[in-house]
Amino acid sequence: MLETICDIMIDAYKRNWITSRDGNVSIRHHGRDHFYITPTGVRKQTLQPDQFKKISTNGLLWKEEPYTDISANLKPSGELPMHLGLQRKIDSEVRVIMHFHPTYTTAAMYAGIDLPNLLNEFPELSRYTSIGPTVGILPPITQDLANACIENIGFNADTGEIKYNIIGMDRHGVVAVDTSPWRAYEHIERLEHICKIVLASGKY
Repeated sequence: MLETICDIMIDAYKRNWITSRDGNVSIRHHGRDHFYITPTGVRKQTLQPDQFKKISTNGLLWKEEPYTDISANLKPSGELPMHLGLQRKIDSEVRVIMHFHPTYTTAAMYAGIDLPNLLNEFPELSRYTSIGPTVGILPPITQDLANACIENIGFNADTGEIKYNIIGMDRHGVVAVDTSPWRAYEHIERLEHICKIVLASGKY
């Protein structure tokens, strides 16, 4: 699935949801004591599977890198605290955590639109996607931001379950969670489409 995530990064870049160094994704399979996360400081539109970083579930860099010659000098995404918190315990076969900066969704939050409220106004959105409370303005790559995301997405540390598919982060994009890269991506795409419609309406 790392190849799929690389394809998604290209698509996100083409949609202007990320710039070259933006965005991060992690993936963990059920029953494994590690997960893979995109590296920092790498152009995401040219990301390769052998550049991902392997992280143990206790937060330490995995000692045996799968492709040491390529990834040894790379560091994991700065948003590692958030990914680590959401990947510690999973109740599904696969868990994908995806953080992008979709333009219209980010603009909608900046305009003061309450993202969860859109579920009441657009049935096609509520049919497939659940939206948690938006995280307020917090510095990126901090534990405070990680904690707020973990809380707002409804993560249950006892069961490993997550209540919502996606949440917004004011001024900072979204975090989406699902059981495959494309399913997580589609939550972002679906919300972005609705936010574009709402902003185009001129209602806000």
